[in-house]
Amino acid sequence: MLNWQWRNFEGIEYMTIPQWEEQGAPMLFAGRHAGNSTEPYSSLNMALHVGDEDKNVLENRKHVMKIFGSEINNMVCCEQVHGSGVAVVDKIHQGRGALDYSAALAGFDAMITNKSGLFLSLFFADCFPIFLFDPVKKAIAMVHSGWKGTIKKIVINAVESMKREYKVNPVDIQGFIGPGILRCCFEISDQLAESVNQEFPEFDEILSNNNGQYSWDLARTNYNLLLSAGLPGENILVSDLCTKCHNDKFFSYRAEAGKTGRMAAIIGLK
Repeated sequence: MLNWQWRNFEGIEYMTIPQWEEQGAPMLFAGRHAGNSTEPYSSLNMALHVGDEDKNVLENRKHVMKIFGSEINNMVCCEQVHGSGVAVVDKIHQGRGALDYSAALAGFDAMITNKSGLFLSLFFADCFPIFLFDPVKKAIAMVHSGWKGTIKKIVINAVESMKREYKVNPVDIQGFIGPGILRCCFEISDQLAESVNQEFPEFDEILSNNNGQYSWDLARTNYNLLLSAGLPGENILVSDLCTKCHNDKFFSYRAEAGKTGRMAAIIGLK
């Protein structure tokens, strides 16, 4: 059975899945501390597009990549536009977006690869990081799924892309839905709640209504989407950590009124 654990590297606290590491797919989701960035990005901000000084972000990225025994130029980043596009990453994309945000893969919110030595890297502050790993075909995906990506079913697009490009069988794919803003803190408008009901009529208990105020369970929605894509339930691990509730450990866009840093979610193949 899959499980995640906290580890510490030179002060950086990060989540990882030991079973994946043993099978050749090292990954992490880093907390917000032990970096070089100053307020309001303190301190392990990993994103180049939020207003932080580039030199601080690049030092943070170099530090985090040491966890893998790797370097910053092995990262691959995409633009993250809250869409549903999935980039197929090859060796020619090595280093894209690692040093310069304008060089990130434009128009994408998810990446897949079966090439070793590349580290698919995305950045988060309340949206959900979704990691996918097929230990049979040795293929991986890294997905950015906020509410817009969820309603566009980006995680299904990622699974379908893995099937098409690498001939994976969904029953072999393992998934990890990392920390994000949970139902307890994700209140939405009546209009958006209606859209959720229309998009996911078959999903029970993803919306709650407390005295007329709707809340949406994005983690459960993405779990259900993975099930519908063919992943067995026992292959899907879901974090129970809310980034807004645990703003001491994680950056949270909602808790910090939009002016904050981003955590890194990274996965690669040995």
